[in-house]
Amino acid sequence: MAQEPGNGYVVLNSYSQPPFVQAGDAAESGLAPTFVRLLREASKLPVPLTLETVPRKRLELRLEGPRFQGLALFLAPEFLSDEARTGKWSVPLLVDENVLVSLRPLQISSPEDLSGMRLGAIAGHIYRVLGPHIEAHRIKREDAPDHVSNLKKLCLGRVDFVVMSRSELAGSNELAGCSQPFKWRSFPDPQVIVRRVVIRVPDERATERLLAATETVACSAAWQAALQRYQLSTVGCNSPGSSSRR
Repeated sequence: MAQEPGNGYVVLNSYSQPPFVQAGDAAESGLAPTFVRLLREASKLPVPLTLETVPRKRLELRLEGPRFQGLALFLAPEFLSDEARTGKWSVPLLVDENVLVSLRPLQISSPEDLSGMRLGAIAGHIYRVLGPHIEAHRIKREDAPDHVSNLKKLCLGRVDFVVMSRSELAGSNELAGCSQPFKWRSFPDPQVIVRRVVIRVPDERATERLLAATETVACSAAWQAALQRYQLSTVGCNSPGSSSRR
């Protein structure tokens, strides 16, 4: 159920692993709770913003529903349906990229060069670039529940490569416990993801306030420091820690 404005707004996040969500004592250091905390401080809204981490499919279903009121984090509109992308989109929070991860360097000039290899995939995930090659059985798909499980399989030689974002690799690398370093490379046609916030609240003044606060947070020293812990960054800021954009 969507929250009523009087009770505040839900802030949806579908990334349940590091660096977006951390476990235990480090829980508040994840990028999702860090951003929501900074947004609360910057927006000074009189109602609460409540972070809720849900599976991706559930997030999409809620965004596709006409009654949803709230925000959703770290999304790119091109990966959503027309109904789900309805709302106001913020400035970029994070520039990410889907990459190929392996133990040995992958020397490829096109996806065809991955023929005969085993992909460590996430169950239910759609691989837009590699999908036709998987359907044609040129690439063998081996599913796992999450990225850490796939990296462990990669370390054991049970798959040949994994596709994941740079942010997810940065957060999951150590959790895989592999004695060998993982190597990553871009796709021949780089798969860049500019992650933003979509805002859908009925109050136009609250919407503008949240958009302005998101812009302030995106270029703040605190947010950029949080990104830099994982060798990540955003775009459009005049300088590190600046609250203004070009």
